[in-house]
Amino acid sequence: MHYFHYKESSEQALRHEIERDLTKEIRRDKGVPLLAIPASIDLSDTYLGFSTAALVDAKTIGDDTISKQAQQIVEQLCAKIPSGSKINFHCYSITDTEKIIETGRAEILKEKIKSLLKKERILPLRKNFDRSLGFVQVAITPNRSLLVSVINCEELNRYRSLISPFPGGFTYGEEDKDAPSRAFRKICEAQEIMGISIEENEQVIDLGACPGGWSYVARKRGANVIALDRSPLRDDLMNDPQVQFIQADAFKYQPTVAIDWAVSDIICAPERIKELIQFWVAEKRCRRFIFTIKFHGSDEYPMLSEFKAIVQTLEFSVILKQLNANKNEVTIMGWKQE
Repeated sequence: MHYFHYKESSEQALRHEIERDLTKEIRRDKGVPLLAIPASIDLSDTYLGFSTAALVDAKTIGDDTISKQAQQIVEQLCAKIPSGSKINFHCYSITDTEKIIETGRAEILKEKIKSLLKKERILPLRKNFDRSLGFVQVAITPNRSLLVSVINCEELNRYRSLISPFPGGFTYGEEDKDAPSRAFRKICEAQEIMGISIEENEQVIDLGACPGGWSYVARKRGANVIALDRSPLRDDLMNDPQVQFIQADAFKYQPTVAIDWAVSDIICAPERIKELIQFWVAEKRCRRFIFTIKFHGSDEYPMLSEFKAIVQTLEFSVILKQLNANKNEVTIMGWKQE
């Protein structure tokens, strides 16, 4: 089966999205806060905006001792991952209240698996997430059975929009009391999911920038910022020589310099974000982008299918995902294929 994590508030939205775009064969086992669909469904280049993470083609291992479960996991892993490889590796427990726990039984099981993998010369990364490597996920369910998903590096690229660098797709995100608004978390989380960060001296255009949370993050990374909005940013950003504030309509601006990142957390209808994608992404006016799609109600959720159709036409690697920092929103992000 394929299993999908989601935010508690988004279960119905995800269920309807799967029914629209994939299948009506959806299962949720009692006590397991995951939606499941048959593994026969091909998830290559699939986008599910309301899923935070996926366990692709997960196999079930029944309740047993940690040693025996670890041995079975390693056998599955070695069948797909060659000796001498590095891998991304998540091991966590799922509670019936949809929380992700990495301590207790999950921590013990993880250490046992890592010990066995040493003999196979397979090395799990200690931190960070590398999208060029294979990915192993072990989810411990409330009845202590396991869901084990093993995908190689080629598969990870095909499932890139479904995969998360965070266990179960959940993260508490960064804290920064100096940021102009809590919205700064969105652009930070999006960069971690992409595995690509804004870098020093890059040119960022922030569309609908006020009060400046996303411009603030870009400046902390050393980038130059063009900030567009009808209202000014916070004073420190307005006085920053590397921030060019332009009081203008973000949907009418014509760039005069090469843009590395086009980003937007602007409050607008989803149709307007499609305009931004057409102008900045389809017409290749940027190398990377992060746009928030804001919904005013559940009636607008079916529009995600329109975004998925657009994605198929772009010469960009794209991820469509609900962030932990999103509310009634989904974030679309991507980078130019080179």
